[in-house]
Amino acid sequence: MSALQPHSSLTRPQSTALGTLSDGSLFGSVPSEYETLSGVLRVLRRRWKTVALVTLGIFLLGLAVCLLMTPKYAAVTTIEINKEDNSANVSTDVVPASPTADELKAEIETDISVLQSDGLALAVIHDLNLTQTRPFNKAIVASEKGKPLDQAPLTREKLIKRFEKSLTVESPPDTRLITITFLNPDPVVAANVANAIAQKFIDSAMDRRHNSTIQSSYWLRKQLEDLKKQVEDSEQKLADYQRESGLAGVQLAGGGPGDNGANAGTTQHSTVTDRLYGLNQELTAAESNRIAAETTFHLVQSQDPEVVIGLGAAGAGGGGGAGALPGDGGIQLIRSLRTQEAELAQEYAGEAVKYGANNPRLVQTQQQLDAIRAQMHAELQRISKRAENSYIYAKNNEETIRQQFVKQQSAANEMADSTVHLQVLAQEAASNRTLYENLFSKLQTASLASGVRATRIDIADQARPAGTPAIPNYLKYLSLIAGVGMFFGISSAFLRESLDETVRRPRDFQLIGGLRMLGYVPRMGTKSLLTVSGGDSKLIDAPKAPFSEAFRVIRTSILRVFPSNGPRTLLVTSAAGRDGKTTAVYNLGVAFAQQGARVLLLDCDLRNPDLHRLFGCAISPGVSDLEDPVTEPEVLGIVRHTSLPNLYMLPAGRPPEFPSEFFESRAFDTLLRVCAAGYDYVLIDSPPILSVTDTSIIASKVGGTIAVVRSRRTTQSVLSSMIDSLHHANTPVLGVVLNDVRNPAADGFHGYSYSRQEEGQVHATI
Repeated sequence: MSALQPHSSLTRPQSTALGTLSDGSLFGSVPSEYETLSGVLRVLRRRWKTVALVTLGIFLLGLAVCLLMTPKYAAVTTIEINKEDNSANVSTDVVPASPTADELKAEIETDISVLQSDGLALAVIHDLNLTQTRPFNKAIVASEKGKPLDQAPLTREKLIKRFEKSLTVESPPDTRLITITFLNPDPVVAANVANAIAQKFIDSAMDRRHNSTIQSSYWLRKQLEDLKKQVEDSEQKLADYQRESGLAGVQLAGGGPGDNGANAGTTQHSTVTDRLYGLNQELTAAESNRIAAETTFHLVQSQDPEVVIGLGAAGAGGGGGAGALPGDGGIQLIRSLRTQEAELAQEYAGEAVKYGANNPRLVQTQQQLDAIRAQMHAELQRISKRAENSYIYAKNNEETIRQQFVKQQSAANEMADSTVHLQVLAQEAASNRTLYENLFSKLQTASLASGVRATRIDIADQARPAGTPAIPNYLKYLSLIAGVGMFFGISSAFLRESLDETVRRPRDFQLIGGLRMLGYVPRMGTKSLLTVSGGDSKLIDAPKAPFSEAFRVIRTSILRVFPSNGPRTLLVTSAAGRDGKTTAVYNLGVAFAQQGARVLLLDCDLRNPDLHRLFGCAISPGVSDLEDPVTEPEVLGIVRHTSLPNLYMLPAGRPPEFPSEFFESRAFDTLLRVCAAGYDYVLIDSPPILSVTDTSIIASKVGGTIAVVRSRRTTQSVLSSMIDSLHHANTPVLGVVLNDVRNPAADGFHGYSYSRQEEGQVHATI
């Protein structure tokens, strides 16, 4: 068994724990109910009827709308935007670049805008006579009936709106396709309209392109006539000047198609230019020979055998050119003599070491060495002379050729001056002809393109009449409606929960500082205990029921907080009527009596007494019948319970004229004192404290007060007002009993039952 166990202090601050929830946490430290999943689920469990009703209502409403909705059939036509066809550009060398992704996207968006234009819609409406079909026949304004659409602006606007409402034009991503979808109650009409829109769009594009081609061709023909005359005049001037200047042998160069005459010039193939070219080559060769001969001459002048030998065949003129020496130039002889000199010098050095300076053999070797050196010197002189002669020849030859080149260059310059005007005329003629050929080619291309491919738009898939309606789509619509209904149902549940200010959970008591909860009473099986008489109580008939266990928990909580000294008189009150305070008094009395205590119940609700019915006795004599101070140990009118011999009750008695004055009297004070002395517990049933002042008077004279609030009925503001009234009466408030808890688990309470057998009674009103 688990219960709500309060602390014994009566003046704890608001943060004091008030009890435990089903999750084991303290009342004062639990998070907001919406901050945890378990809290949200508890809200849904409490408000499941709201969720179910709102969801069911929206679903039924949506189903009714779907059933009443006029079925509409969808027809889809698909058109393809082809790439630019360059096959007709046979006269041009430049191939246009393929359109980029952004350009293609812009083109498709443009085509979609044209497909959704009012002009195209009106054309289709007119061609198919849609004003005679549903739903367009309802758009005709009575005052404009029988008039053409161009004279009926109101009808035209309504027709366009209805047409656009049924039309959907879109392009699938990453494609060159455009889908045209049209909705209509008649599937044949829907298909005809979708196909007509596509065909009308293609015809319109063809007409626009044809008109553009006609305008371009007209302008090109007019320009060609003027250019043709200019070409004839420029070519005639060129021919006349060639004859007059004698430059008929000069050929034109450049000026081909595509260069617009920018490279037009002249190419001279006359003897003057040919001879100038030849002399230039000869002068270059002569200058090269002269440089070679001069270099050889200067090197030979050094008379150094090693330098002469280093010239080799190139320096000696081995090629036999104008700057070369005859034969090998004596280089071989110098090389041979140089070798002999080296050998004799080596031999002489060896003999000088071996024989000494005056040896005859050494003298002979010295003579041979001197002879070779003299011969080598003579040969170097001859080589030097030959190199000088070669150099003089090369120099004279270069001068002669240079004189001829300068003379021929003067003649060529004179000829160049004469061809300047010819070149200007040639460029002008070539430019005019190139421009003429380009314009003529474009004219041919435009004519060919208009005949080969008038439009880049094709119908990829035509619309066909549908067999099943697209609207309503019951599976899609009902799923969506169910989802929307569930959303609004849950939202309504949380809305009601947020707007609900009634007390039903332990956390609702946290707003009042120092207030503790003694326990809760679950709803029981019988409709109302007050209708039962003869001493019935669940604590007696069904002691293991959750209802019975609830009062034992409350009894334990009261014993823990009840002052140990002073009279044990306990007032039970509520904020308003029908909160269950009388039932709480009766069952608490039974619970205390079952524990062995002598318990007296006082019915001090003199305005609306009910406690006597539970005992099955008369209402009088009772409390209000006591006029004189009570002095006897036994008070007149006390009734014993039929099943519990230690449980007694004093009825209310006859209703007095002024109940509040009676509770202020000495007779009532004496009654309380005598009863407190003769019984262990005196439980007092009083009127609602917020309704009359009787309860405040009684509360100031008892040892403690218990407030009974009804779950889902008493609001937090009413509870706060009731507690304030009790505090103003200077009475110790022991705690609050939450009555009529319908679903304890959903409200965050633990169950009271600890039995393997299923309890048959759980939910009803006390």
